[in-house]
Amino acid sequence: MKYHDMLARLGIAHAHPGGGSVSEMWMNAINLPDGARVLDVGCGNGATACALARRWNCQVTALDIRAKMLENTMVKARREGVSIHAVLASAEELPFPDESFDFIVCESILVFVRLHKALSEIRRVLKPEGQVVDVEMMTLRPVTPEWRAEVHNLYGVQQVLDLAGWRGAFRMAGFDCKVLRSGTIQSLPITDGQRDEGAGQLDALRDPQILQLIEANGRWIEENQQTMGYGVFLLTSPRKRT
Repeated sequence: MKYHDMLARLGIAHAHPGGGSVSEMWMNAINLPDGARVLDVGCGNGATACALARRWNCQVTALDIRAKMLENTMVKARREGVSIHAVLASAEELPFPDESFDFIVCESILVFVRLHKALSEIRRVLKPEGQVVDVEMMTLRPVTPEWRAEVHNLYGVQQVLDLAGWRGAFRMAGFDCKVLRSGTIQSLPITDGQRDEGAGQLDALRDPQILQLIEANGRWIEENQQTMGYGVFLLTSPRKRT
């Protein structure tokens, strides 16, 4: 069983660094106009997509590569009485026309994909002067190849960059970048992941594989509090040239 399969089985609402408190922070830093077209890339179990639909009069598309997470998202949306459009697809191949969205959110997604490909696709489907909020893990000090292999084996992570690395990747993709917040994992509020009872399976906690992954995740976070941090980035697509 993979890490994200565990999240889907448990119906974890906010698996990204800082959880719901970080999502609330960046939502307070943006403003969406009525009718804005919004894309949640790697929506997970739908907590952020539903929060966006509740908070603004916007059209929310939730995209994920896992059907179970989209199923959980739609269950949550129906329960909360909000309208969400679900799409099964990868961040590396977004099935939308150019300049489709006013706003895009990625919460702990880009570390798991081919970064250049995903950023190119996000830039392509974002309207000129559109914005992206990205919440990502980042390294706070140099790490060894063995460390990178360990985080890949546990989480399926493709790359974890430092702050300068993330900024450089965003600039290379053609975005203007503002850091809304950064810090250590240790500085984040303590959260249990906020399991969504409506989406998670109650018997999942009896699964030995899930219990093993929960234990490994907790141990890894405890051991890497001084190595791992997070960043919340606000990206803007340049104005279209006339």
